Amino acid sequence: MKIEREGPGVVLSLEEIEFHLLRDLVDQLVTLATPDVDSDKQEDELAILVGIDSDASKPSDPVLTRLYPDAYPEDAEASLEFRRFTERSLRTASIDRAARVRARLVPQQDISLDQEGWADWVGLVNDLRLALGTRLDISESLEESEMAEDDPRAPLFDLYGWLTWMQDTLINEGYFHED
Repeated sequence: MKIEREGPGVVLSLEEIEFHLLRDLVDQLVTLATPDVDSDKQEDELAILVGIDSDASKPSDPVLTRLYPDAYPEDAEASLEFRRFTERSLRTASIDRAARVRARLVPQQDISLDQEGWADWVGLVNDLRLALGTRLDISESLEESEMAEDDPRAPLFDLYGWLTWMQDTLINEGYFHED
């Protein structure tokens, strides 16, 4: 992958394997972020319209908890109330951002990003890093050198490193970087 500043924007050049990898990661994130829907349940249309989720609860999946954390970690009741009013719209925003990025993923074509596209990519890569880092239980104290050479997670740590590089490069080459 190559990320370069070009005029007022940023251009990404992906290898074919990177294209397929990113497309797959985006699809997995969308699947994960899409709320389960109970088709037998009658939902209040007004609540749906304004984004209120009357059945909101803290996700059991640690990745979802990392992507959509409690607003008030010391107050479960206040966190749940906050979640009722925000989580549906946060998930929708994540899914919409992923869809916009995925729409720009075209094999063997450079991707030119304006400021809005750049912000979508930075946000998506951040979500991917959070999701993968949570699955791998990555902490600031964990060093790759601590991993055994035959550890089956090594390719996923490499992927995490690639996403970290991508995020850093996007930010450094992006719209708010001073020359």
